[in-house]
Amino acid sequence: MSTSPRLSTSSLSPSYAIAAPRHDWTIKEVNGLFDMPFNDLMFQAQIVHRKHFDPNQVQVSTLLSIKTGACPEDCKYCPQSARYDTGLEKERLLEIDKVIQRAKEAKAAGSTRFCMGAAWRNPKDRDMPYVTDMVKEVKKLGLETCMTLGMLTTEQAVALKQA
Repeated sequence: MSTSPRLSTSSLSPSYAIAAPRHDWTIKEVNGLFDMPFNDLMFQAQIVHRKHFDPNQVQVSTLLSIKTGACPEDCKYCPQSARYDTGLEKERLLEIDKVIQRAKEAKAAGSTRFCMGAAWRNPKDRDMPYVTDMVKEVKKLGLETCMTLGMLTTEQAVALKQA
């Protein structure tokens, strides 16, 4: 049995659901969240979610691999690692035109967010102009963008934010 106090719906004040995001959580409070029964935690999450979003709307997103395979990392679960023969065909960084075409198809299919992922530990600086151009061009289509690129330098993160 855990010694951490449980947070129950009765212990959370009504202001909890409408408060601004917190950045001052104590270890005891975080442990209390982990100790909550799952359905109670989901209920609290729904209260916060409904306060800020239409509870019956789902965002449709599309994910595109913009660089497939040959990743130097050894994430044992991932078929993109260069360390294993998984039958996955390796592809270099996609051309921007191909990415834009796929983004247009995603938008036509109802997506409002277009996510791009690359199998690498971290992007090389030489790849960043292509990646930031992809973001800019996808945004011109009226789609939100997101990316999974591995580890970024501060400069790379700033370039993506500006894009």
